[in-house]
Amino acid sequence: MPDSLFITLDTMVVKADEEWEPAVEKEYQATRERKWDLLHTKLDLAFDWKNETVMGTATLTLTPLFYEQSVLEIDAVNFDVQHLTVNEKHLNSYGNTGRVLVIPLDRKYKKGEEVIVDIDYKVQPRATALTPGGAITSNKGLFFIDPQDTIPGKPQQIWTQGETQYSSQWFPTIDSPNERGTQEIILTVSDTMMTLSNGLLVASESLSNGMRRDHWKLDIPHAPYLAMIAVGQWDREVDYWRGRTVDYYVDPGYGPSARTIFQHTPEMIEFFSKVLKYDFVWPKYSQVIVKDFVTGAMENSSAVIYGDFVQFNKDHVFEEGINDYIVAHELFHQWFGDVVTCESWSHLALNEGFANYGEYLWQEFKYGREQADLTRLNELSGYFDQAENEVHPLIDFYYDEAQDMFDAHSYNKGGLVLHMLRDMVGDEAFYASLNRYLKRNEFQAVEVDDLRKAFEDVTGKDLRWFFDQWYFGLGHPVLNISHTYLPEKKQLQIDVEQVQAEEGYTDRFILPFEVAVLTEYLEIFIEQLRLTKVSQRFVIDVPSVPSAVIIDPRDILLAVVHHDMPSSEYPIRSLAPVSINHRLSAFRLIEEPGDDLIETLLTDPSYTMRLLAINHLIEEGETNRVYQAAKFETNPEIQYYAMQALFENDPAKAKDIAIKLLEKTKKVPIIYDALMVVAEEDIDEAVHWLAHFESNTSEALYVARAFIRVRNESALSLDFFMTDEAAQISDDYLEDLIAAMALWLSDQPQQMQAKGLEVIESPFYLQSSDSEYRRFYLITGLLPQYVQEDNMVYREMIRQTINNLYQKESNPYLKNVLKEGLGDLLD
Repeated sequence: MPDSLFITLDTMVVKADEEWEPAVEKEYQATRERKWDLLHTKLDLAFDWKNETVMGTATLTLTPLFYEQSVLEIDAVNFDVQHLTVNEKHLNSYGNTGRVLVIPLDRKYKKGEEVIVDIDYKVQPRATALTPGGAITSNKGLFFIDPQDTIPGKPQQIWTQGETQYSSQWFPTIDSPNERGTQEIILTVSDTMMTLSNGLLVASESLSNGMRRDHWKLDIPHAPYLAMIAVGQWDREVDYWRGRTVDYYVDPGYGPSARTIFQHTPEMIEFFSKVLKYDFVWPKYSQVIVKDFVTGAMENSSAVIYGDFVQFNKDHVFEEGINDYIVAHELFHQWFGDVVTCESWSHLALNEGFANYGEYLWQEFKYGREQADLTRLNELSGYFDQAENEVHPLIDFYYDEAQDMFDAHSYNKGGLVLHMLRDMVGDEAFYASLNRYLKRNEFQAVEVDDLRKAFEDVTGKDLRWFFDQWYFGLGHPVLNISHTYLPEKKQLQIDVEQVQAEEGYTDRFILPFEVAVLTEYLEIFIEQLRLTKVSQRFVIDVPSVPSAVIIDPRDILLAVVHHDMPSSEYPIRSLAPVSINHRLSAFRLIEEPGDDLIETLLTDPSYTMRLLAINHLIEEGETNRVYQAAKFETNPEIQYYAMQALFENDPAKAKDIAIKLLEKTKKVPIIYDALMVVAEEDIDEAVHWLAHFESNTSEALYVARAFIRVRNESALSLDFFMTDEAAQISDDYLEDLIAAMALWLSDQPQQMQAKGLEVIESPFYLQSSDSEYRRFYLITGLLPQYVQEDNMVYREMIRQTINNLYQKESNPYLKNVLKEGLGDLLD
């Protein structure tokens, strides 16, 4: 079982090994002054793929925000302006700094008077350097992918990434998060291409020259950095939520997996809409996967872009909702970030902290509190890792670059603070306050005081202390805690000392927290306490000696807690009805868990604790106990884990568990591995079970048939390994297919062996779109047969094939890995 878990975030980076400098030494980052109100943007765009150029006409409608204005400044980076008009009058004289168009007006305009600017332009978006290791790796704004169609296996695409202020790389705008307006975008593209943008496709016109004009329109205002376009070819699958389209754009061939890749999306939209009592506002919801994306994912209003790391074949995974974390994150942004938007990047936690907490809320709703708390454990770990090297206020006015804010403070800490706030006010008040915050500030830029005021208005509480310490303070509490039972007084004495000032953090936090006291009969009662001093003693009436004392039993606090306790409490805490994180940490502190504890945990209601217990038995080599536990386990993932462990030491017992899995599972990867386990021990039984899955057309079962038929010496020919299905076997199963093929060839005449090996090193197996690793897996698939082959002639033929494939390897990294691994096998 892995010692730690990892969560991938959309645009977050954790920076380490940097010297932290006090924020006061840096320049104050003021919110950009608004002089104009951008009402509407209309773009009419075409593209020169060869020269990676955007050619467009932008029509901007604006009015002064409050004061009279006689000059208009528009962000436009490296634009070649062909023609510019203001209120239909051509303008010859204006400034172009390379970053800003400075447009003099014919008079002073008052608030409410509209100015319409038309700009004909060309631009070649290009990147400038960003901080190494940043969350967003390029500020180019708009990207042409394989523009001249010269890279085998890579599609031609155009896509955009506007955050932080990169939309002005491809269209003129007021590029600031505190600006917003409606938009429409017209895209002229080849009729073979698909397009996507914010809002709805209101018109699509085929042109006579093989081109097409798509007209996308969004009637709800949003910030310029949320504007997006994508052009390319995808499989599109359409879902629905309350009659609105929820569509998924995936690489060609992945269409059948699209609903699994973006699993639960309509259900998530419904959940968030109901719990917030604020319905999803956008006219549709699209999710598109692109190549070479410069961050994880981006929450563009109604049209989210993802990197292709989220893409998979649905038959290759057995974990339900494997992408739930990032789908929920981007979806929660549609409220927090898109409906209400941080007024400046200093307040980024109002976007990203909410999106991270959206992950927790979904996990809790869909999979239960335990699973949600495990994700929270990752959030804590990520934040504490960064805090070891760098801390800054959650609302930070002294960052160096905007992208520096995309870190484990804005994301992790932002979500963890919301978790404490929710617990402190209660669920009903929490969601009512969020509803107040959204409705009061919808389609506006917000700062953290807007959030505080919403909570105060709903709850009637003065919460400035909470917001001051968590949003404007430094770091987190570090608590040294000890407890003593006083039998003569029948009292429990708890001493708490805040020592975080030693780290340079805020020296005193106010912390409401709970203490769980377990009696000698393992009954539990909870005491509510409130820490207000740097050093404080609490006294609780307890009728008998407690068997365990647990601080923050539901795991709410963002704090480092050093609790001095006897080791005798560890087994008790590992069984206690408290947060899974407390139970995990207690179990891991036990040097030698007793048999009684392990037996109890094997039937524990917690999936996590049962898995811990089985993992302990595996590490101790208790094969029979692992087998007995797995036989009666109800969770197929735990049975699968046990089966794999048993296979190393007792294949017969592993086979029994494999059959139990085959009897009930529908997950293709589990079926595949279970069949392989059965085949190793009893090939006739494997043939019997293979027949149960004849209708399964997945590539995994194709490879399983090859392996089992070869082992069973069933009638087979080279043609089986030369079908269209064989040619398209993905890297996940290619190695096993080649291993089966090499084994089959070992019993064939030499002429057939030569022909088969020739096929393996031919373009037939290298033509897949994911060809970069194909030679690597062809070689590793041949190696087992080379090692075990007794026929020296065939063995030498395999060695030569491996050498031929190695010589063709063009990836320096893979070639070096193969060279080190193959050693004397190479010529």
